[in-house]
Amino acid sequence: MRNTPAMKLLCLLPLLSLLAVSGCILSPEEDPTPPDPTDNFKPLTDKENVMYNLVQSYKFTDIEKYQELLHPDYIWRNQETDVTEGKVPSEFYTRDQDIQGTLGLFKAKQGTHQDPSAVVDALELTIQPGSWQQITEVDGSPCEDCWETSRIYEINVVTPTKTYYGNDLVKFIVVPVTEGGKKLYKLRRGDDILSN
Repeated sequence: MRNTPAMKLLCLLPLLSLLAVSGCILSPEEDPTPPDPTDNFKPLTDKENVMYNLVQSYKFTDIEKYQELLHPDYIWRNQETDVTEGKVPSEFYTRDQDIQGTLGLFKAKQGTHQDPSAVVDALELTIQPGSWQQITEVDGSPCEDCWETSRIYEINVVTPTKTYYGNDLVKFIVVPVTEGGKKLYKLRRGDDILSN
């Protein structure tokens, strides 16, 4: 076998790769740039990304990303039995009411709530996979390119004194909006329709 420059390079490759790897492992320098938090979220150009970003906003307690998900006319409708049993104060929450409640929960998890006794040690939201069905109207008004999905929605909130667990079937409706010249999907409605 002839010892050509290409053959020499092939023989040196394992040694060079070993040095490169050990250089990375042994290097005391770290990348000073923190990861971009937007890497944790997907663009709202796909309706499934709305569900993904909803879970991520809870994971990172990111109220700005949470607000981005909600259509200006968004409402959350509570179960009728929860209203009659006094578990919730009203039949539905407006967008602003929902954001304020979620913000309080996120601040309690972050340790920045104005009430020092409002502490959340753990917060986890899980939304099970599901399929989408196209719908032609929302609240009696025609709606083009609007979709709904019903998913198991599990939320776990751990405080120093109690653990709260919700496991419900929720129907979500997303509608298209145009922002910055792009069509995005936003949550128009969430209906808590079944309690286990």
